[in-house]
Amino acid sequence: MKKIVIAVKDNGVKVGHFGTSENFIVYDYDENTGNISYDTLIISPKNRTSSEEWEKSADAIDMCDIIICEKIGVVPKVQFKERGFEVIEDSGLIEEVLDNFLNSQK
Repeated sequence: MKKIVIAVKDNGVKVGHFGTSENFIVYDYDENTGNISYDTLIISPKNRTSSEEWEKSADAIDMCDIIICEKIGVVPKVQFKERGFEVIEDSGLIEEVLDNFLNSQK
């Protein structure tokens, strides 16, 4: 079982930029069955007006394996990959992005 975290905006409807997102939805992903199920909502402890505090968001989602976001800065992306995260940039509605992820795993 892996954990997918999605940076969200627009009240949790669309995928957002990692650095400016305040909320992150976590899903459980079963690689054997391809099932995805909702786990929890994480609210970032970062200062809501700053994208420079992305490390606080990173620490809050540390238990996850896969990050899906609309965009992510170069430095955070490199550091996440060094920490073992898979980083996927995609945009649109959350349901569409999860479908895109599942289709990429086939």
